[in-house]
Amino acid sequence: MEQHQRGVLYPQRLPEFHREAPRPGIAHAVSWFWIPEWDLAPGEESRQQILPLPACNLVVEPDGITVVGPPTRRSERVLSGRGWAVGALLRPAAAAALIRDLGALNDTAQRVEAPGLLRTVSAAMSDPARDGYGRRVAAIEAASQW
Repeated sequence: MEQHQRGVLYPQRLPEFHREAPRPGIAHAVSWFWIPEWDLAPGEESRQQILPLPACNLVVEPDGITVVGPPTRRSERVLSGRGWAVGALLRPAAAAALIRDLGALNDTAQRVEAPGLLRTVSAAMSDPARDGYGRRVAAIEAASQW
């Protein structure tokens, strides 16, 4: 399995998925960034089954930001319509800086209020230039306090 598909059970089912390495200055906080995008026909669904990695993720989506705790079992997400996410697989020290009680976050998610981060990442995701995923990763790197 290729490095960019780690954790995804059926990568061929992904509408579009990219994984990017963090810049050296934040590699202490982030293992990698992941960016799925989808635009599915009405009534079409894409079921994403994911094997757990014992880590937290910071996830920016159009409707908000969450810190997703370490999963203890396989999870599934059903994609429909049109959407995107920009996620950061956090290293333990970065997760602890965001959430005080990481043990309480197992198998759950907690909303994070960071309107500047949401605006910056949303603008990068809606950029029609589509200049690659580096700009989107740079947006979350710049807007986050690592």
